[in-house]
Amino acid sequence: MQLEIMLFFQRIQNPFLSFLANLFSAFAEESLMIVILITIYWCFDKKKGFAIFSSLFLSLITMQTLKAIVRAPRPFEVHPELIDADRIETATGYSFPSGHSTGASAFYYSIALLYNNIAVKILMVAIVILVPLSRLYLGVHWPIDVLCGTIIGVGISTFLEPLFLSLYEDKRKVRKIYMPIGILALLISLFLSITLELGLVDVVAFSDLMKILAVFSTASIGAAIELSTTDFVPAKEKKKKLLSLVIGVIPILIVQTSKLLVPQSIYYIWAFIRYALIGLLATYLVPRLLIKLDIVKEKSYYIDMFRDVI
Repeated sequence: MQLEIMLFFQRIQNPFLSFLANLFSAFAEESLMIVILITIYWCFDKKKGFAIFSSLFLSLITMQTLKAIVRAPRPFEVHPELIDADRIETATGYSFPSGHSTGASAFYYSIALLYNNIAVKILMVAIVILVPLSRLYLGVHWPIDVLCGTIIGVGISTFLEPLFLSLYEDKRKVRKIYMPIGILALLISLFLSITLELGLVDVVAFSDLMKILAVFSTASIGAAIELSTTDFVPAKEKKKKLLSLVIGVIPILIVQTSKLLVPQSIYYIWAFIRYALIGLLATYLVPRLLIKLDIVKEKSYYIDMFRDVI
């Protein structure tokens, strides 16, 4: 049955549909989702950004853990004579479950849940549907892969997003929960980067998991510290919002492109450092810089505690 579905998509392939499939698939890739997420967090609504971040990374860690356990081959690997796959460069891990479907479902469905605008909800749900279909059309995933990925993303967003929104209101609890979780994730990611560099573990199974844990760990640690200390308030003026985004994106782009300058002999160690820096920049270093530049305002947690006591 699964092969028949894959062959159906192979039969309907044409240049226009291939263009659309590549476009929709790109909506679930890390660069775009990171830009949208930091735009929400830095420029508009930290609470919603925190909830989206939490839903997304819990979904991605769950997905990557299942990939490492199941280690299912991709359709074009099982049937190379029947499946003509496209966008193979994005198929970096094992097949089950689909990372693109999981990420898109968690990320865009979270946005749909958090924003009341009907047009936004329709667009987000459409992306949640079209990304998995694009992965089938491109021949890089089985139907069970995209179905499971979608269930993980939508399920975690639906049931846990209210919890993340509630948790955000108690900054001390955020620190108590996210700090130890972040430190644990950082240690696991560091361990994986070393074992990957030494060739001791399966690269296909653990490379992407290491990167996701690295960015999640430092983003969690950074958010726990920033939210419970300075707790910056996004700027209201459009010019300052744009300035926040431009100033914040530049160091992230520098860190991300640094991979081009690093020798292959330390690829995984540097990937760990690179993704860890991106997470720390997103939730702590960039907000601190924006405060120093007087682009955003500081709302000190400790000052508020003192006022409450008085």
